[in-house]
Amino acid sequence: MTATPDDHPSDIRPWTVKSSRDVIRDRWVKLRADDCVTAEGAEIAPYYVLEYPDWVHIVALDEEDHVILVEQYRHGFGGISLEVPAGAIDREDPSVLAAAARELEEETGYVAEQWRSFGKHSPNPATHTNFCHTVLALGARPSGRKLNDPTEQIRVVRVPVQDAARLAAEGTLTNAMQIASLAIALSAIGKWSL
Repeated sequence: MTATPDDHPSDIRPWTVKSSRDVIRDRWVKLRADDCVTAEGAEIAPYYVLEYPDWVHIVALDEEDHVILVEQYRHGFGGISLEVPAGAIDREDPSVLAAAARELEEETGYVAEQWRSFGKHSPNPATHTNFCHTVLALGARPSGRKLNDPTEQIRVVRVPVQDAARLAAEGTLTNAMQIASLAIALSAIGKWSL
């Protein structure tokens, strides 16, 4: 029998936050500085925390067994990035699946027939407060609509599903969180292999 973390209660205790202040708070990023004390009494001040809304990654497959990807410029990366459609979950979105459907159509002009959610994962539990949700969209097809966002110049790229793992392994797909989402969703339907 394999042991899980729940089988062995942890004696690790959370830090105490003595004070917290906003460093940056605008529409793009929220950065706070916490003055903390560990359970052992060590002071860590400041400890920076990034506050983002939850994100959704959409692994969309069309009827011809192609993954719908997007290519766009990423300034932090300093180049063109090939990615799954993704974005922030807005407060107005009634659910994760609704956010996924909105983002898929906004970025690619595609809609899908079947949706499946695979839970949430932390992009970086050390410094980020948000979660990333993985959603599989099957039966993706062009809707004939696409919203134009002046901050996003996106090109839609269709890739045979059997090439997805290879593109990740060779570094053509560079976003590690999205590669994890791609692997989770495609593994669930038996389509992730090198």
